[in-house]
Amino acid sequence: MSGLSRRDFVKASAAVIAAAGISGCAGGLSLNINKQQEQVILPKSGKRVVVLGGGWGGLTAAKYIKLCDPSIEVVIVERLDNFVSCPMSNLVLSGLRTIQEITFTYDSLSKNYGIKIIKTEATGLDAAAKQLHTAAGRIEYDKLIVSPGVEFMYEKIEGWSKSAEDVFPHAYKAGRQTILLREQLVNLKNGENVLLTVPLAPYRCPPGPYERACQIAFYLKNNKKGSKLIVIDGNEDIASKGKLFHAAWDDYYKDVIEYVPDTVVKGVDVKSRTVKTTNGDFRGGVANIIPDMKAGLFAYKAGLLPETERWVKVNSFTLESQALKDVFVLGDSTHAGTVGPVPKSGFVANSMGKVAAAAVVSQLNGREPLKPNLVNTCYSMVNDREAIFISGVYDYDESTKLITSRGGGLSPARSELYAKHADDWALSIWSDILT
Repeated sequence: MSGLSRRDFVKASAAVIAAAGISGCAGGLSLNINKQQEQVILPKSGKRVVVLGGGWGGLTAAKYIKLCDPSIEVVIVERLDNFVSCPMSNLVLSGLRTIQEITFTYDSLSKNYGIKIIKTEATGLDAAAKQLHTAAGRIEYDKLIVSPGVEFMYEKIEGWSKSAEDVFPHAYKAGRQTILLREQLVNLKNGENVLLTVPLAPYRCPPGPYERACQIAFYLKNNKKGSKLIVIDGNEDIASKGKLFHAAWDDYYKDVIEYVPDTVVKGVDVKSRTVKTTNGDFRGGVANIIPDMKAGLFAYKAGLLPETERWVKVNSFTLESQALKDVFVLGDSTHAGTVGPVPKSGFVANSMGKVAAAAVVSQLNGREPLKPNLVNTCYSMVNDREAIFISGVYDYDESTKLITSRGGGLSPARSELYAKHADDWALSIWSDILT
């Protein structure tokens, strides 16, 4: 994004944020609607792709379909007013960023590419009739791209529920929950502890909880005398960038972070703010519970997977659903066993959006889809000035029929230069998705 500063980008992309309000990342969908009362809206007159979900994968797919073939009508269905970036949201917790700096409108996609955006909730799917049901009515499609995000498995933690999120915020869908957790940290009394729980892999953004630990510890060290962060990890050790995170914790947060691995959250007591685990009970002034995850609710409502499974199975070459023809699934909801060993990250969702866009355009024009490839880079800030990263390059393996790693690796150490790279990466990928 040559010549465009962060101040200019944020100003240009988020000019109406303050007026519109903050509502969060694309995620859970309300599913209660009487389909008998729905009417067809936007009657289809030519080739059309409908994209459900205005997140990293969905927005990328919508834009790149129009770049590949401007004649295809593209309709995005999204219930939220704004895009809030989950990557970089941990920095809001420490005060290094504001929520406004990671929040953007969808205006440029409409203005620059003629993409139609319908602000409504998806309620069901008639795959045979090729109609997406929404609260605004039924929308016809030739191809449907679904990027449903993740849902939290409330049932796995006794006493925890959606209503308990205001007491034990997850802040793993950026927006209101991010603001809430930040406020809880600011209001924490000196000497009170913070609890952070990490779910068993797989989950969205493997390094995310550990970057969050760094940012919370940085805030406590500088603002809350005597307070500690207790990291309760369901995994045997740090799930991503372990050596680099351990080094940062040892060097900067030895007296702040207490790490408790191989410990699974079993239940919570909202009244006493107690977290019950396989390794005893923990109490803190703030408890940030990141629970186990599964595919977003709409994936189940649409019949993309049974209730007994967590992730949507797809064709790794095109990302078309194995269950429903002409329905493509992107991002964190996809099943690694059918895609290949790629992480659930924003950058991977962005890559998947381009793969699906190319496949859809090829199919609508009677061509064979191109061989897919994906890229991933994930930066993690370990304090206010240094970052670490992990990267990967992936392409399709004919022998396994999966998308397979072809290279990548960890940063050799933490660095101020990598922090600058992280900032540049965010500006670049936000521009790629949104402008």
